[in-house]
Amino acid sequence: MKKILIAAVFAVLLVSVGAAGCIGSEPIVGDWLISGTEIPVVFNDDGTGSLTFSIFGITSTVPLAWEKVEENTYKISGTSELFNAGTYKVSADEKALTEVSTGLTVFVKKA
Repeated sequence: MKKILIAAVFAVLLVSVGAAGCIGSEPIVGDWLISGTEIPVVFNDDGTGSLTFSIFGITSTVPLAWEKVEENTYKISGTSELFNAGTYKVSADEKALTEVSTGLTVFVKKA
Protein backbone atom coordinates (compact mmCIF):
# COMPACT_ATOMS: atom_id res chain seq x y z
CA MET A 1 0.00 0.00 0.00
CA LYS A 2 2.84 2.37 0.89
CA LYS A 3 4.53 1.72 -2.48
CA ILE A 4 1.31 2.55 -4.35
CA LEU A 5 0.96 5.84 -2.44
CA ILE A 6 4.58 6.77 -3.14
CA ALA A 7 4.15 5.88 -6.82
CA ALA A 8 0.97 7.97 -7.04
CA VAL A 9 2.63 10.99 -5.39
CA PHE A 10 5.63 10.61 -7.70
CA ALA A 11 3.34 10.46 -10.76
CA VAL A 12 1.49 13.60 -9.68
CA LEU A 13 4.77 15.44 -9.14
CA LEU A 14 6.08 14.31 -12.51
CA VAL A 15 2.96 15.51 -14.30
CA SER A 16 3.05 18.83 -12.39
CA VAL A 17 6.67 19.49 -13.30
CA GLY A 18 6.02 18.56 -16.92
CA ALA A 19 3.01 20.85 -17.12
CA ALA A 20 4.95 23.70 -15.53
CA GLY A 21 7.49 23.46 -18.34
CA CYS A 22 4.71 23.92 -20.90
CA ILE A 23 3.20 26.90 -19.12
CA GLY A 24 5.16 30.02 -19.79
CA SER A 25 4.67 33.54 -20.87
CA GLU A 26 4.23 34.46 -24.50
CA PRO A 27 7.44 35.37 -26.39
CA ILE A 28 6.11 38.91 -26.86
CA VAL A 29 6.26 39.54 -23.09
CA GLY A 30 9.26 41.58 -22.04
CA ASP A 31 11.31 44.65 -22.85
CA TRP A 32 11.74 45.73 -26.47
CA LEU A 33 13.07 48.73 -28.39
CA ILE A 34 11.65 50.33 -31.50
CA SER A 35 14.05 49.15 -34.20
CA GLY A 36 16.90 51.61 -34.81
CA THR A 37 16.09 53.69 -31.71
CA GLU A 38 16.48 53.64 -27.97
CA ILE A 39 12.71 54.03 -27.46
CA PRO A 40 11.59 51.41 -24.93
CA VAL A 41 8.48 49.30 -25.38
CA VAL A 42 7.20 46.92 -22.72
CA PHE A 43 4.70 44.12 -23.27
CA ASN A 44 3.23 42.70 -20.06
CA ASP A 45 1.85 39.18 -19.66
CA ASP A 46 -1.68 40.52 -19.09
CA GLY A 47 -2.09 41.82 -22.66
CA THR A 48 -1.10 45.39 -21.87
CA GLY A 49 2.04 47.33 -22.60
CA SER A 50 3.54 50.76 -22.97
CA LEU A 51 5.79 52.80 -25.18
CA THR A 52 7.73 55.67 -23.59
CA PHE A 53 9.42 58.45 -25.52
CA SER A 54 10.82 61.93 -24.93
CA ILE A 55 10.55 64.89 -27.26
CA PHE A 56 12.03 68.26 -26.36
CA GLY A 57 12.44 67.19 -22.74
CA ILE A 58 8.84 66.06 -22.37
CA THR A 59 8.36 62.36 -21.63
CA SER A 60 5.19 60.65 -22.73
CA THR A 61 3.96 57.10 -22.18
CA VAL A 62 1.55 55.56 -24.64
CA PRO A 63 -0.55 52.60 -23.43
CA LEU A 64 -0.58 49.56 -25.69
CA ALA A 65 -2.66 46.41 -25.86
CA TRP A 66 -1.78 43.10 -27.47
CA GLU A 67 -3.59 39.86 -28.12
CA LYS A 68 -2.44 36.57 -29.57
CA VAL A 69 -4.03 35.77 -32.93
CA GLU A 70 -2.04 32.60 -33.67
CA GLU A 71 1.27 30.99 -32.73
CA ASN A 72 3.91 33.75 -32.33
CA THR A 73 1.57 36.26 -34.02
CA TYR A 74 0.01 39.17 -32.15
CA LYS A 75 -2.30 42.08 -32.83
CA ILE A 76 -0.89 45.22 -31.21
CA SER A 77 -2.94 48.38 -30.77
CA GLY A 78 -2.26 51.77 -29.27
CA THR A 79 -2.16 55.42 -30.17
CA SER A 80 1.24 56.67 -31.31
CA GLU A 81 2.87 57.94 -34.47
CA LEU A 82 5.94 55.85 -33.59
CA PHE A 83 4.47 52.58 -34.82
CA ASN A 84 1.55 51.25 -36.77
CA ALA A 85 -1.10 49.31 -34.95
CA GLY A 86 -1.45 45.96 -36.63
CA THR A 87 -0.36 42.35 -36.69
CA TYR A 88 3.18 41.40 -35.73
CA LYS A 89 5.08 38.11 -35.74
CA VAL A 90 7.83 37.13 -33.31
CA SER A 91 10.93 35.76 -35.06
CA ALA A 92 12.06 32.17 -34.50
CA ASP A 93 14.85 33.36 -32.20
CA GLU A 94 12.32 35.58 -30.34
CA LYS A 95 14.52 38.67 -30.81
CA ALA A 96 12.44 40.61 -33.34
CA LEU A 97 8.82 41.59 -33.88
CA THR A 98 8.06 42.09 -37.55
CA GLU A 99 4.99 43.77 -38.97
CA VAL A 100 3.21 41.14 -41.04
CA SER A 101 1.82 43.50 -43.72
CA THR A 102 5.16 45.20 -44.53
CA GLY A 103 7.72 42.60 -43.48
CA LEU A 104 9.66 45.31 -41.63
CA THR A 105 11.16 44.62 -38.22
CA VAL A 106 9.58 47.15 -35.91
CA PHE A 107 10.67 45.99 -32.46
CA VAL A 108 13.87 44.30 -31.27
CA LYS A 109 14.20 42.44 -27.97
CA LYS A 110 16.21 44.34 -25.40
CA ALA A 111 19.29 42.38 -24.35
